[in-house]
Amino acid sequence: MQDQFVPSFSWEHPTRVLFGNGALGSLPAEVGGLVPDGSRVFLVTGQRSLKARGILQQVLDGLDRYEVTVFDRVAPFPSPAAVDSATTECKAFAADIVVAIGGGSVLDLAKAVAILSVHDGPALAYAERTVQLERKGLPFVAVPTTSGSSSEVTSGSALWDMDAKRHFGLGGLLMFPDTAIVDPGLMMSMPSSLAAVTGMDAFTSAFESYWSTRSQPISDALNLDVIRNFATNLERSTIQGDLESRAACAMASTMSGMAYSQSPPNACHAVGSPLTLFWGVEHGQAVGATLCGFLRRAAPAIRHKLPPLWQALGVDDLDSAIELITRIMRRCGLQTTLTGLGLNEADMDKVVDETRWDRVETLPTAMGKSDLRELLIEAL
Repeated sequence: MQDQFVPSFSWEHPTRVLFGNGALGSLPAEVGGLVPDGSRVFLVTGQRSLKARGILQQVLDGLDRYEVTVFDRVAPFPSPAAVDSATTECKAFAADIVVAIGGGSVLDLAKAVAILSVHDGPALAYAERTVQLERKGLPFVAVPTTSGSSSEVTSGSALWDMDAKRHFGLGGLLMFPDTAIVDPGLMMSMPSSLAAVTGMDAFTSAFESYWSTRSQPISDALNLDVIRNFATNLERSTIQGDLESRAACAMASTMSGMAYSQSPPNACHAVGSPLTLFWGVEHGQAVGATLCGFLRRAAPAIRHKLPPLWQALGVDDLDSAIELITRIMRRCGLQTTLTGLGLNEADMDKVVDETRWDRVETLPTAMGKSDLRELLIEAL
């Protein structure tokens, strides 16, 4: 019997997920399930929001059975050097567990600290793969405060060197968080612009994961629900910011991360890297800018997967899908053209040369530099 229509894949996702309004209250019990009373907790947070809202003190009160030190010096786009600095402090504190509460930068830095605290050598060596991760890191609990990075359930950290104009991915199966606590109430303080760019990041990732040559039935099922959720709720989450829509986007972001841990984002993120590094475009905006172009490029190669995709979006065809995505982005205050991001035709060769070509390989339609340049010009 021929088996060409029987899927063959593997799925590994070890992170425990707790979801719900008020779920942050479960943090002490989750920490207690990973380390004994009296253990040392290295708590990584952002610099202002949690403290200003009184949430940081609530967390500290809940962790009163542990010795806690707070590390809050996390800047956007964490660098390998920043990870090294935080790791040095974590080791000096002799931490038993790492807990992170914050946006994608906080979670990415803390995730790297958790693994590197049981390894020797600088973060850059592991990010460049000159040294390999050999063992699981300290227990790690991730609590997102934005709905887009999905870092609470992924096995990697995005690191950046803005001076050297380099983007790294530090990751591997050893880096999955032990626990993700997703509390939509924490997302209620996001300004509309942050809700838009973070949501667009996860929305775009779901499309990339869905059309990827590494996609599989479980990731496809998750991605379709992610796309459905964002198509229905991203605009409302951005403009109205009510709990229901913020919760829907939080759920979608977490599901997106679970899916793309198996079938990673590709072409949009590959182009998004130079847009961020050289033109300072925010990450979610940078990856979303080429979503429609790459969807049009990928669609002919995934014809068998298009009907459920159109159903998830509530449209009938490719043109209607692109019209819908464009409308959502505009209503969320996002740019839909590269010209709107400050680029012109003279910049296209630079974008092409700096694209992460290793990430373009899983696009289902072959693409060379001239093809990409043509797509980018169409996106101006």
